[in-house]
Amino acid sequence: MATKTILPPLPDDPRFLDMSYDVQAPLPEEERNLLSNLKPEEREVAVKFWEAVKSDFRYNEYLRGCLNCGVCTSGCPAAKFYDFGPREMIQYMMRDEVDKIWEFVNKKVWACVQCYTCSMRCPFNNEIAGLIMVLREYAVKFGLQSAKEVLAPYRRVLLTVITTGNQVTPDMIQPDAFPDWGPQAVEESKNMDVYRKAVPVDLLQRTDIGWHASLQTAVEMMTIFVEAGVLDSLKNVDKDLYDMIMDIYEERKQQLEEIKEKWEKGELKEEDLPDSWLEL
Repeated sequence: MATKTILPPLPDDPRFLDMSYDVQAPLPEEERNLLSNLKPEEREVAVKFWEAVKSDFRYNEYLRGCLNCGVCTSGCPAAKFYDFGPREMIQYMMRDEVDKIWEFVNKKVWACVQCYTCSMRCPFNNEIAGLIMVLREYAVKFGLQSAKEVLAPYRRVLLTVITTGNQVTPDMIQPDAFPDWGPQAVEESKNMDVYRKAVPVDLLQRTDIGWHASLQTAVEMMTIFVEAGVLDSLKNVDKDLYDMIMDIYEERKQQLEEIKEKWEKGELKEEDLPDSWLEL
């Protein structure tokens, strides 16, 4: 006669079955969160990073709870191609898993394409994509290596946006940058000056800028970037680019002040005023 196998009852603590941990046991989260594979100095930075994120007012507004249903990850385009999942991040946040969050920020957070599908589908109305953006912002503020590597290819774009208000310029269309364009990119790059001069609008006839702004507009725009802390964040990830932009900013402010002083003294006529900072 076969003996009847009696299975032990499931523990009351559901954390016993949590497959996200190597050691399966009903270990209190307070103790589990003290376990770390990070070096002491790295752990210290990781804790400061997470405390900074949690102190951001958006954190409490964006994180409401999690059913661990996986709807966010199932609709995530990045999850289909990378080792990335919004649910993973939310679960780490709810458990205060400093080490896991640190690993996520340094290896995975930049895979998000910010399509906001996860936020739209979440039954708890979590602003998941917003939380990812917060993590990215603090990665920049802390000057993490992952942020430096990701932003390095965008130096030209950042310089163009902050100093001219243009996102891209026509002369950025180069064969090396657009290899999938084939001979079309070669043709465009060779004859860009001719094409631009054929545009009937005077403001669009240059290749190094898409449109012109007055000196005062340029200074006001750059002042917004400075006062909003954008340049301080940029300084942490690209000091050379920060110095370059600040030199341009200070030079333009000085030019604007000189023009205003001459105008107030009556040393300039209206026709002598520059239409654009490019004319200076």
